[in-house]
Amino acid sequence: MSRTFYDIDAAGEVLCTYTESGERETLTAEKTEVPLPKAVLYAFLPAGFPHSVTEDYLAYQTYDSLQAFASSITSLLANRAVLEGLGVGDSSSSPTGALILKITGDTISRIATILFAHRMGRAIEPECKFYRFLADIFNDSAQFLDLLTPALPYLPKLGVIVSAGVLRSLCGVAANASKASLSAHFALTGNLAELNAKEASQETIVSLLGMLAGSLVVRLVEDKQLVWALMVVLAGVHLAMNYRAVRSVRMRSLNRQRATMVFRAWLDRGAVLTPADVAHRESILRRSRGDLESKSGDYRGFCDFSTYGDLRAWSPRGYHRYDFETSAYFMGIWHRKGYFYMRIAMKEGCHESRGPLAAWFDAVNHAYHFDSALKDGLQSHYENEMPLGYVSDEQKATLFAALTAAGWDLDINAVETRLPVRVRVGDGKKLLHGSSEKDPLRPGGGVYEPKHD
Repeated sequence: MSRTFYDIDAAGEVLCTYTESGERETLTAEKTEVPLPKAVLYAFLPAGFPHSVTEDYLAYQTYDSLQAFASSITSLLANRAVLEGLGVGDSSSSPTGALILKITGDTISRIATILFAHRMGRAIEPECKFYRFLADIFNDSAQFLDLLTPALPYLPKLGVIVSAGVLRSLCGVAANASKASLSAHFALTGNLAELNAKEASQETIVSLLGMLAGSLVVRLVEDKQLVWALMVVLAGVHLAMNYRAVRSVRMRSLNRQRATMVFRAWLDRGAVLTPADVAHRESILRRSRGDLESKSGDYRGFCDFSTYGDLRAWSPRGYHRYDFETSAYFMGIWHRKGYFYMRIAMKEGCHESRGPLAAWFDAVNHAYHFDSALKDGLQSHYENEMPLGYVSDEQKATLFAALTAAGWDLDINAVETRLPVRVRVGDGKKLLHGSSEKDPLRPGGGVYEPKHD
């Protein structure tokens, strides 16, 4: 009796077939022949592809490779202009002056890197699609500035070189941080390191092809007007491909924009949107700060997380103010005509990921019912049988369970884009997590105490 055994990889592909036959159980091995194009392709894809990555990985990497190819060509055109601006090929230019230009530009750009990473580092992960696209806008803007350097006198040239260096620094911070977040999203089987290594291989081969094509372009294209026209076309292709790349990503975390879309869909028609549904609807460059509006659209505004001091001290002239407190957070709402503004200060001891997300749901819910709530004053929003403004704790818990089932990862805190600050209430002693605080997702954990002036 003969038996057959197979060596398979993580994707289920048969690597080798073994057959045992005969009385002595002779083992016959037959390796699977892999076509050369497929073998070359596997050298640039993560092991176990496509099962080891998310469904949107291939679309993103395809568009990302196309934009990198266009960027390689524009980089060569920009670098040639920089070299001309520094005096390469001009016997009257001073090497010392060129060196000073280079050092000054590099120094200021490195300072800009530190400042930008300190100021925006926390916001990049929740808004990684926005910053991934913004990084290439910075890069292309820097390259257009580079084209100006050959035609400028020394001091204006210094300003342009410094400005281009700062833009490249912003690009580097935004691109590297957002790519790390996207790679973590794509990796499904603990293969983040290998995925990054394969992405580096992809970028290497694409850059080589781009440099070959760019070498031909810089040799053939010398006319300044033609260079500018070519730069405009290639930059347009670069940004279009990058936009398509980030548009294809289906993030599973709920940042402010995605959370607002998901919660509004549930409030409007009881629908639970999936990550794929939201990916086709979300904006890349707009509506990322937490824009909200009422059901009718007559009232618009936005919400933000803040400290308790900011929440209590901020008092814009002409606005009606309402203060609310739950077991999980403090909220202030300011209203004037068709505009409102909300601030949330989270209490210490709340669930570090779902607590802010639950508070954001309440903010969306407040905004959604603004029309009816303002008829008798905003405090009437809470003078009904349901403690959370027309939505009970049980309903909210059901919604969060449905979101998890739809593919959303609610354990990622993506609605707070700055360092989280918590409010300690009491005599100053440290509260233990889970002590007297109630879970905001649990029934009975959201009793409001409205105040207004």
